[in-house]
Amino acid sequence: MMESLYRSLLERHGRQGWWPLWNRRDGGLEYRPGDYDVPEGRARAEVIQGAILAQNTRWSGAAEAVGNLVEAGLDRWPALADEPHESLEQRVRPARFYRQKTRRLRVAAGFFGQRDGEPPEREELLQLWGIGPETADCILLYAYGVPVMVVDAYLRRVLRHRGREEVADGSYEEIRAWAEERLPRDAGLLNEMHALAVAEGKRISEEDE
Repeated sequence: MMESLYRSLLERHGRQGWWPLWNRRDGGLEYRPGDYDVPEGRARAEVIQGAILAQNTRWSGAAEAVGNLVEAGLDRWPALADEPHESLEQRVRPARFYRQKTRRLRVAAGFFGQRDGEPPEREELLQLWGIGPETADCILLYAYGVPVMVVDAYLRRVLRHRGREEVADGSYEEIRAWAEERLPRDAGLLNEMHALAVAEGKRISEEDE
């Protein structure tokens, strides 16, 4: 079912180009359809920061906050760790819940700033303050190219729309395991599947309005 769903959504929506990265020359987030290269250095830090900033908010607000960090040179973990607290809060403010997210970024800076680029274990991420399963899997998939399925409200909506309510109503881990059993363990494909589920979930929501 998941492979046929992937093919149908790809035909409908086309490649989505996730995860968008900030265009350091012209400004704004840039989507890169068909590019599944694993980011490194500042780009990797930007993806991780974006995954944290996107929690419980509209992507437009998270994107503005990402741009604030990048343009201030805070997409480097040491620089973010050294940034005055009030200044960092102001840069994060567009993403809502900025006090908690500022603290989460500080925790992330301490953790990722000491790594040499090797992917962390999922359980390591889940032990970090403020990092839940969805954020952890976004970091693993988009920042490190680890083939995991990201589960969110859009995927649940798509599954319900396709008549799989019994799956959609499961726990995060149950849905993730179910989807991963039915899709190739390929990071590029799982990247695209997550992005396509978001596009389709938004389409379904608009139809229901």
